[in-house]
Amino acid sequence: MSRKQKNQKTGIGSIIIALAMMNGVSEITVAQNSSFYVGAFVGAEHISFEHAKTVDNTNVPTNYLQRGNIYNTSASASGSGFSTGILVGYRPNLDLGNTLNLGLEIDGQLHGGTASGMFPGDGQSDGRNQYGEAWPDEWSVKRKNSYGATLVFRLSPSFVASLLGSGAGLYIHGRVGRLNTNLTVNYYGCFNPLELCGPGEFDSGMDSHDETLYTLTVGGGLEKMIGDRLGIRGGVHHTQYGEEEWGAFSEEEARVPLSLDGRETGFSVRTILYF
Repeated sequence: MSRKQKNQKTGIGSIIIALAMMNGVSEITVAQNSSFYVGAFVGAEHISFEHAKTVDNTNVPTNYLQRGNIYNTSASASGSGFSTGILVGYRPNLDLGNTLNLGLEIDGQLHGGTASGMFPGDGQSDGRNQYGEAWPDEWSVKRKNSYGATLVFRLSPSFVASLLGSGAGLYIHGRVGRLNTNLTVNYYGCFNPLELCGPGEFDSGMDSHDETLYTLTVGGGLEKMIGDRLGIRGGVHHTQYGEEEWGAFSEEEARVPLSLDGRETGFSVRTILYF
């Protein structure tokens, strides 16, 4: 083999080794700058709901007393609640200095807290509780559970580290989720469409059914690392519930379109373990 051929082989070998080393460094960098994580959290919230009801008598039989009338009533309710849950996520760093990263999380939550309200009612009678009127029902909404996906953007500027120490950063997040609730309605009114009810002729009862609300959450806060793998987050958030609409009764009777929506504002503390 000539010296020229040997030099060519040596050069090719060096290039292969260099590429392998570069690839190895790249893989190490990717591995070091990305991580899976799990977490648990607790939070407290102020919750509020808006509930609306319309009673439409335009298509009821001609012998009904309230034929042609439409009544509307609505009310707001608020209360305090709490939440607790778990999450899993993946966080790739966006720079080699580990000052900028983006995380994707999936979580499940259990909620507590009930908001209770009462319709003022709408109608022509004194009690607004004859057939075809919008009765002054008492109602309450209880949050049950939710699940969702969150995008977390974390930044570690130098001024935060100087104030809180190394491993501290700011974060903002956005979440889309699905909240399961239970709506309970207590009513007292007249079920006779042909005649006005007198004393002793009214009926009372309770309806309870589940409603699903789709939610959008935005928030932010601080995260502080304790060692290399454990992080503590504290932050605030605001959640807007999407409006849910449904109807009651059949087309032969008074139609009753209903709607429910709301919001919550709160804070949470999260413990995150990175792998």
